[in-house]
Amino acid sequence: MTMSRLVSLVILVAACAPKPVAVPIPKLPGDGDTNVAKPAPAPTKTVDDPWAGKTDLVAAPAFAPPAKLELPHIDELKLANGLDVMIVKDDRLPVVSVQLAVRAGRQLEPRARLGVSDATANMLVKGSKRHDASGLAKAIDFVGGTITADATFEATIVSCSVLARDLATCLDLVPDIVVQPTFPDAELKKVQDQMLGLVRQRVEDSGALANQHAQNLLWGNDHVRGWMDSELSVGALHRDDLIAWHRDWFVPNNSVLVIAGDVDAKKLKPQLERAFGDWKTKPLPPAPKYHEPGLSGIRIRLVDRPGATQTHIRIGQLGIRHDDPRYFDALVWNYALGGSGLGSRLSKALHASNLKAFGASTSFDHNFERGSFVVQALARSSDALASTKVLLAEVAKMQKDGPTQDEIDAAIANIAGGYGLRFEASSDLGAQLLGASLHGFSNEYVTKFPQMVQAVTLASAKQSAADVLDPHDYVLVLVGDAKDLEPQLQKEGWRYEKVAFTDPITPEVKQPEGPVDPKVAAATHKLLEEALAAKGGKKLNAMKAFHWHAAGTTSTGPQAVPVEVDRTFVLPDKMRIDATLDMQGKKAQVIVAVDGKVGWQQQPDQTGAPQLGDLGPEELPGIDFERWREPELILVKALDPSAKIMPAADETIDGKPQAVVRLPAPVPGLDVVIYIDRKTKMVSRLGFSDGRTNQADDFSDYHEVSGIQIAFKRKSTGGGRTTELTLSKFEVDPKLDTTTFAKPAKPQ
Repeated sequence: MTMSRLVSLVILVAACAPKPVAVPIPKLPGDGDTNVAKPAPAPTKTVDDPWAGKTDLVAAPAFAPPAKLELPHIDELKLANGLDVMIVKDDRLPVVSVQLAVRAGRQLEPRARLGVSDATANMLVKGSKRHDASGLAKAIDFVGGTITADATFEATIVSCSVLARDLATCLDLVPDIVVQPTFPDAELKKVQDQMLGLVRQRVEDSGALANQHAQNLLWGNDHVRGWMDSELSVGALHRDDLIAWHRDWFVPNNSVLVIAGDVDAKKLKPQLERAFGDWKTKPLPPAPKYHEPGLSGIRIRLVDRPGATQTHIRIGQLGIRHDDPRYFDALVWNYALGGSGLGSRLSKALHASNLKAFGASTSFDHNFERGSFVVQALARSSDALASTKVLLAEVAKMQKDGPTQDEIDAAIANIAGGYGLRFEASSDLGAQLLGASLHGFSNEYVTKFPQMVQAVTLASAKQSAADVLDPHDYVLVLVGDAKDLEPQLQKEGWRYEKVAFTDPITPEVKQPEGPVDPKVAAATHKLLEEALAAKGGKKLNAMKAFHWHAAGTTSTGPQAVPVEVDRTFVLPDKMRIDATLDMQGKKAQVIVAVDGKVGWQQQPDQTGAPQLGDLGPEELPGIDFERWREPELILVKALDPSAKIMPAADETIDGKPQAVVRLPAPVPGLDVVIYIDRKTKMVSRLGFSDGRTNQADDFSDYHEVSGIQIAFKRKSTGGGRTTELTLSKFEVDPKLDTTTFAKPAKPQ
C-alpha cells in the first residue's frame, strides 16, 4: 500500500463511503444472450415551427450542380532512385510549396516504441550532417520561408514553402534533413520534454482524454489504434530508436514528393535528380498486421475526474475505409446526423429535449485502413445519461430510416460547394494531391470529388447508413465526476469499468532489456556508491529504525485537504503509517501497521466510527513493495549484490541534470526508477508504474539528521492524487513502545 493509496483510502472513509472494492469488468443487461443492452430513448419535446403553413415566404435559390474541379497541368515522374514526384505549375502567386510524404506514421510503430514517429519527425528539423538546428532555422528564415515536419497516423510529412526565386533553399534543406538527419541527444531531450508536455496536457483536457479513451476502448490494447502515449513510453525513447525507425522507413521507394507553385517542370526535373540523388532505395520491412476487433454488445468506461461539473460523452463504433464504395454516401448522412453543427439532427434533438447538453457532432476517420465512427457531446453531469440516450436514439433512427431528401440536398450543397475552398494556396493543392496518392487514388479523385458527392442518392445514403451504423454494438466513454455519474449508471443497471483520469490509457509494456555495457555498469555502480556516501554512508547502514511526522495537503482536484502523517519503520519489515485528515473540522484517521507477514488496519465506517480489522493476503504484496521501496533505504537496495541495476539516459528535472537508474523490484512486473541529482548526489525522485497507474515521489530540502541527509519536503503524484508534505520531525533509532505494531484490542 503506497502513501498515495493510503491517503486515497482516508479520503474515501472520511466521506463515510464504504470500503473501496475492485470494479468488475463491465457487462450490460443481456450479456450472455444477445450481449446487447437496450437503454430506452429519452422522450423528445415537440417544438412548434413558427414558419409552418406560411405561403408568402421567398424560396431559397436552387443549389447549383457541383462542377468538376479544374487543376493546373500536373507532371508526374519517377526519379532514378524510385521517388514518385508530382509537379504542379500554379502561377497565381510567386510561391512554391515542396511537400514530401514518407509512408511511416503511428500505424507502423511497435508497442514498445510508442511516439517514435512523432519524435523522429520533430527531430528532422533539429540537425543534419550539413546544418545544426540553428543553421537550419537561419537558412529558412533568411529567405522568409517555412520548413516543418509532422507525423500523422499514416505518414510523416515534410513541408517547405518559399518564394519561387528561393526554391533552391527548399531543394537544399528538404533532402538534407530527410536523408541525413543526425538526431542530436541534446535536441532529443527538448523534443521529449515537449511530447511529455502534450501527454500531461491531455490529462487536463477532458475532451482529448475522452477521445483517446474511446479509441482505446473500441480497438483494445492489442491494436495500434488503441495505443496511447504515456510519460513512460515517451521517456523510454532513445536516439537509437529514432535512427532505426528512420533507417527502416525513410527510403525513396516509400515516399511521394509534390511540388506546387510557380515552377518550370522541365528545369526542375534535373534539379530533383541532383538534390535527391544520394537517397538510396532499399527493401522495406514487413508492415505489422493487427486483428480487427469485433464489437458484441456495449462496453462502458467511466473516467473519473473529481470536481468536473460537465461530462464529455463519446460513443464509438467501427467505421469504413477511405476507398469503401459507401464512403461518399457516409459523408452525406454523417453531415445530416452530426456534421453540420447546430443544424444537425443531434443538436436539434438535444435542444428539443431541454437537456443541458451541447457540442454534439459525429465524425469518421478518413484513413486507408478502416477507422472509427465517433459521436461526441458535452453535457451537464446531471444530464449525462439522459443526453446519451438522446444521442443513441438519433443514431438508431438514422440507421433505421436514413436521411431525408432535404438533408441529402443540403449536405451535397455544403460538402461539394465548400470543396473549392480547400485550394486557396499552392500548398493546399499539393496537400490534396499528396493525400490522394497516399490512399492509392489518382489525381482524378481530386478533380471529381464534388461530382462523386453529388452522385449520392436517397436510396444509396439510406443503404449506407443501414450498413455502417449499428445501434446495438458500440462503446461509450464518459469523462466526468464519478460521484455524479455512478448513481445514474447504477439506476439504469448499466455495467461499467471505472478508471482515474490520471491512469495511463494503455497499460505499459516493459521495455526490452539489452546487455549493459560493462563500463556503463561500472560507472552507474560508482554513482550509486557516491549517492549512498552523500546520503549518510555508514550512518545509514547502521540505522535500525526511524520515525517521522509531517503535515501538508492532499487533493484529487482543485480543493486541497489538510493531512498529517506519522511513519514508523523498524528494519527489516515492521512499518506503521498513521494518517489524519481534517475534513472541514471533522477528523478522519486511518492506521496501517504490518509486522512481517501479518498486519492490521483501522478506518472509519459509514457513520465515522473507527473500525479495526486484519489485512488480507491480497493486500500483502503491495505492502511488501512499499517496504522494499522505502525512500531512506532505496540506495542500500540498489547496491545489494543481487540487485540488477539498469542505467538509463540522463534526464532533467527543474533544469537540473539527473542520473537515472532502473531497479527491478521483487514484485513481478514492477521496477523503481531512481533519479539522482548529478551535482548533489541526492535522490530527487522515485518513480514506478503498475501498468495502469504512474506514481512519482519527489524529494527536496535536504537536512542532516544524526549524520544522515533527510528530505524534509516530499511530493507524491499518481492515481489522480497529489500529496505534498513537509516534515517537522525525523528521529533516527527512536525509542518505541513495544506495542507499536501490535493490533490493539479495540480501536484507538
